[in-house]
Amino acid sequence: MSERRIDRFPLGARVRLVDLAVDPYPIFAELREAEPVTWVPEIERWFLTRRDDILAVLRDPHLFTTDAPSTIRDMFGAHMMTTEGPRQVRYKRKCLPPFHASRLETASLPPLTAEVGRMVEVLQSGGQRAGEVRTGVARPVALHSVLSVLGIPLTETDRVNEWYEHFARALANFAGDPELRTAGKGAADAFGRALEPILEATRSGSRMRRLLSDLVCDHVDPLTAEEIRSNALIILFGGIETTESMIANAVWALLSHPEQIETARSRADALDLAIEETLRWEPAVQSAARHATRDTEIRGVRIAEGEVVHCMLGAANRDPAYFQDPDRFDVTRRNAGDHLSFAVGRHFCLGAPLARLETRVVLETLWSRCPGLRLDPHRPGAPYGYEFRKPKTLWVQWDA
Repeated sequence: MSERRIDRFPLGARVRLVDLAVDPYPIFAELREAEPVTWVPEIERWFLTRRDDILAVLRDPHLFTTDAPSTIRDMFGAHMMTTEGPRQVRYKRKCLPPFHASRLETASLPPLTAEVGRMVEVLQSGGQRAGEVRTGVARPVALHSVLSVLGIPLTETDRVNEWYEHFARALANFAGDPELRTAGKGAADAFGRALEPILEATRSGSRMRRLLSDLVCDHVDPLTAEEIRSNALIILFGGIETTESMIANAVWALLSHPEQIETARSRADALDLAIEETLRWEPAVQSAARHATRDTEIRGVRIAEGEVVHCMLGAANRDPAYFQDPDRFDVTRRNAGDHLSFAVGRHFCLGAPLARLETRVVLETLWSRCPGLRLDPHRPGAPYGYEFRKPKTLWVQWDA
């Protein structure tokens, strides 16, 4: 079977994760044109690279499900991203309130603005005119926001940051390295143990408007402690990984195209559109995996029951059938918001509104406090990664 697939899908047979990590988009373009449904032997999964095929799969949870054995389920358990139907809807509905626009504006925006300002001040301390934005601003902003939304004390920041690193390596472990899996599961278990006294204190103390307190104090249809843990874990990971990468990628994309910054800053809606273009052009998460619930076909290619289909979101975002001149970065692109970087359907990213808000506040603060902001030509960086994609370092300079 494997040999026949290699013969039938020669382009897929040449796909290597190490190449996707450096620059996936030329590879996606070649696959999209000649093998839009292809088999990748290195990870023994199907790749889809055309936007319409990906939309069809993501919108059909009955045929292509997340409710199956997977790395993310192995790591975090059953939660809103690894279940379907009423159970998934229930989990997501329970966790949704902190991410409503009205609550973000009142509860998240003021402390977020203050915290970003503080981080930029630290970046500029000592009269510096250069700094590293990914670890100096993007990561701490993401950590601060998601811990605040969940209601986890900020004193836990260092431990959560350490656990997160194990999560990220384990969830990108397509090669099945047992040491990475063990470390990831150990970190998830450590988070669960740390969560127990936080939940107990919430039960016995005064109630704050935070997600964990909302869940613990829900007496109508309460989640179990294990359900709270699993859903808190996926929110924690997504709130750090997606947001940190989105912020860093947005700063990098805009500073890589300095001729477009003035346009992006001209109006509030122009900046919103520019952020959507950064999401389209360089998404933080490159794929969404689904499991076939029965034998089926996509473009005449047979997909067997139980096989994994990787919907390559970065490829969908650069499909020329939908986005004109898709490899060009254009902050005025009117349909930029039609990207699939937060997925689509029932599994659309819960934290997308917060991630957008964080990115906007970071960009506005950097531009207002760091005049002449630009990339450091002596320390270049660019997004890297085949699954989770962001610059390893993002050095910038500014004027006095």
